[in-house]
Amino acid sequence: MKILHIGKFYPPFHGGMENYLCDLAEAQVSQGNEVTVWVHNHDWSWVKSKTTTTELNGVRVIRQSTLKPFLFTPIMLGFRRQLKHLMATDKPDIIHLHWPNPSLFFLLSHKLVKSIPWLMSWHSDMVTEHSRWLMRCIYRCIKPLENSLINETDRILVSTQAYANHSSQLAKNKKKTEVLPLGIDVSKIQALHAKPAKERWPENKFRLFHLGRLTFYKNQAMLVDAMSLLNDAHLLIAGSGQLASQLADQIKTVEADNVELLGSQSWQQVHELYAGCDVFCMASNDRAESFGVVLLEAMLHEKIILVPDTQGSGMQHLAEKYPKGFVYQANNPADFLDKIKFIQTNFDEISQKPHDFDYHIDQVAEQIQNQYHHLISGELR
Repeated sequence: MKILHIGKFYPPFHGGMENYLCDLAEAQVSQGNEVTVWVHNHDWSWVKSKTTTTELNGVRVIRQSTLKPFLFTPIMLGFRRQLKHLMATDKPDIIHLHWPNPSLFFLLSHKLVKSIPWLMSWHSDMVTEHSRWLMRCIYRCIKPLENSLINETDRILVSTQAYANHSSQLAKNKKKTEVLPLGIDVSKIQALHAKPAKERWPENKFRLFHLGRLTFYKNQAMLVDAMSLLNDAHLLIAGSGQLASQLADQIKTVEADNVELLGSQSWQQVHELYAGCDVFCMASNDRAESFGVVLLEAMLHEKIILVPDTQGSGMQHLAEKYPKGFVYQANNPADFLDKIKFIQTNFDEISQKPHDFDYHIDQVAEQIQNQYHHLISGELR
């Protein structure tokens, strides 16, 4: 089967959506498929990036020339020309869209592509409760295009029922929406043989770890506020983003000396930090955090996870299904601290709980392959 994925970015660009797309594409190659991934090239110069084509682990990756993002939204250049070329030379059997991605709107003006089945992975709504006012205004203008894209899509996959319930667009399209949790490539992580980097934390401190882009909805500011009241624990925050300097100032202001911003870390370093921590914690207060691939990675390392009960997000769903998962009230530092103290007190008992990991990318790829077959045969169209 010839599969064309159209996504936002692809590794080495860091992000859960990007890692999932990479793992899925490689798993589909292992299934015997011919897989092309078409994404924006994140390697910008002053104004735009160039178009490049490479092959990575059997996946052909086209990184399209792209304008620098405005409001976090990259726009492909030369989309129609590249699409016309792909339709003529590759002739894909299925087109797998990854949303949100406004570049996908260009598909609506190409008649030939509409004869091919479309399946969409709905990673997040374009606009959520905490989106900026300017983004909300822009969304009002482009929502008709989003509606048209959904109408042309034959099947939509969303990672949890909680997200499907809180997304107005998905609620209007229940008949074509199906819940399918994300997965990760377990073998790729196990091959790292990551040794616990416990030395990255001070001795005799409870080791907390957070990984994520430093942006508004990740809500690392709440973690800093909470840690300023917790003397016997130390939090390492890995990741980069536009809020780095603001968080550094906050750490100084509230005298949270037990919080360190590590910046970007290598794949190996990240998993050594997972392996070395006592608790992996998140604070995202918006359903822009639709699932949390980082939670799957922490769970694979058999770590305790602590997440907020953010409405519409899949974080709570993952934590409640996991024997070592805990949930606290979103945006509530006091409840976060209560849960940390409970975990500290009962750490040995919690750590010994049985562990089953059921989020393998191969299983996800197999279910998606079945969806493809149904769409191509016309059963779901």
